[in-house]
Amino acid sequence: MLLRSAQSPSYAAIESELVGQNVILTRMRGHMTRLLAEQQFEQFRRAIASTQKPAWIIEQLELTGFDPGAVPAGARWFGAFKDRGGEQVVFVSALSAARMVAASLAFAVHAKISACETLKEAYERAGLGTTQPSASWLAPIKP
Repeated sequence: MLLRSAQSPSYAAIESELVGQNVILTRMRGHMTRLLAEQQFEQFRRAIASTQKPAWIIEQLELTGFDPGAVPAGARWFGAFKDRGGEQVVFVSALSAARMVAASLAFAVHAKISACETLKEAYERAGLGTTQPSASWLAPIKP
């Protein structure tokens, strides 16, 4: 889903999909808001519903920032992940603030978290071997 926020002139998107038998990939781009995280939660919940003990790759290479209100919404995502037995989060982000938030949320649900520089490396760490990640299915950001 692409969203144009009144607070931010850029578009933002979150998409989640099952990329392996028990691996969920969530891609985030643009400026993250609580509204967008809440709107896309059901897509994440549906993707994770068919898994047991999933690994979760969170890719934020095109994330430009986030509102503080997005953090409690993110806690709901981590709670759903833990409820499915999730134990491993693989994070791909250039934003140190986003990495710190993810580490805090993972710690809160007792999940292991690791950071990677590339999506390919994250796929390997999540147990998908040398599978090539697909190109982003998110629409290009248009001002």
